[in-house]
Amino acid sequence: MKSHRVIILLLITIIFLTTFPANSQNYAASLQTETEFRSHPFTEIWRGEKKDTMFQSCVLGYAKNVTIFTPNGFSEYAGEKYPVIVTFDRNGVDLTNFLLHSVDILEMAGQTPRSIVVSIESGGEPGDRTKEARWSIDGKEANGERYDRFVFDEPMPHIIDKYRGGKNQVIVYGHSWFGYHTAMILKNHMPDLLGVISASPCCLKDERIDEIVQAVKECGPLKYKFFLRIASGRDIGDDLEVYRKLKGRIGMLRLPENFDYKSTWYSAAMHMEVPVLQCIQLMYEIYADWACLAFTYSDPYNNPTFDDDQLYDSLQKMPDEIYWIHIPISDRHLDWRVEYHRYIKDERVTLECRLATWKFMVSRFGETPELYFNIASYYDNLGQSDSSEYYIRKCRSFDLDDDLKGRIKELEKEVG
Repeated sequence: MKSHRVIILLLITIIFLTTFPANSQNYAASLQTETEFRSHPFTEIWRGEKKDTMFQSCVLGYAKNVTIFTPNGFSEYAGEKYPVIVTFDRNGVDLTNFLLHSVDILEMAGQTPRSIVVSIESGGEPGDRTKEARWSIDGKEANGERYDRFVFDEPMPHIIDKYRGGKNQVIVYGHSWFGYHTAMILKNHMPDLLGVISASPCCLKDERIDEIVQAVKECGPLKYKFFLRIASGRDIGDDLEVYRKLKGRIGMLRLPENFDYKSTWYSAAMHMEVPVLQCIQLMYEIYADWACLAFTYSDPYNNPTFDDDQLYDSLQKMPDEIYWIHIPISDRHLDWRVEYHRYIKDERVTLECRLATWKFMVSRFGETPELYFNIASYYDNLGQSDSSEYYIRKCRSFDLDDDLKGRIKELEKEVG
């Protein structure tokens, strides 16, 4: 019997080995699909507009190149004030682009409000950069005090006035020599700013560190949140020593109420990587409270209400109290509220909630043919043809593109 079993096993093995290559090739061929060549869809770093300008500075006695980046959807809503992010070293193109792209992606995801980015060119002639960053204690070749006055007395009032920047929504972001300069502005501007971010600050003398610590100590209770972030890495020169002193001395203070301070050491990061690592994290942290409230509104599972107006207003009061400034929940969050209603199991609730949100968007952000078409479609789904026809007429009062004209015709057939 055993010999018979051995012979049978040998026969099965021979058959398998002789047929498997062909079978495997046929099986692999059945899985293959045509792969279409697709070039990489490069996108613009910044979806908004940019304005290059030259500020002839009375304070400095020479001109400075400044670029103002306004966000996508800038000035669409009357009365909206915009956070202003001031960064130095516009001539460091890669770092500037990374900051811009980070801010744009966070805004696109609804994680931060629409913001203006102001990028100021440092230096000009060789050695000017360090002169502008250094303060008088560093010797004669130091324009730090004058440079500070230039930034806050000349470009900033223009941006706040012409571009509707929020006076108390200014975030200053500096790296290396300007990480030092940025830390120093705590002395003069802390109550008036939203945040100060110092990446790899270098060359700070003990006396200056003491002045920074004293400014933090004496700022008193704050009505709204103020953010201080200091970061360094496995760095060059005295950067790590400066970071450790700042971290240690500020960490020993009993910080004032609403003073949000955090230090970060990137143990494996070199000098130029620190601002890249810090950028998205710090913007996320500054606006985390606002984003949580915005997403609370966006999530209809927790708030399946038809009264969008009341819910929006009750949540909107909270960021005003946290930041002491009005940062509106944006149209992006309302769009998500409409989208996320698909998780509500009751179809009628979904329909009525979406209608309520779209009507609320019209009241807050103005009339658009797309919003009116959506409202008309959902009234049709609810079987309310009169209301559907009313919003179709409203939609037709606009100058429409061919796509929307075609969709309206199809809807009219259904309603009719």
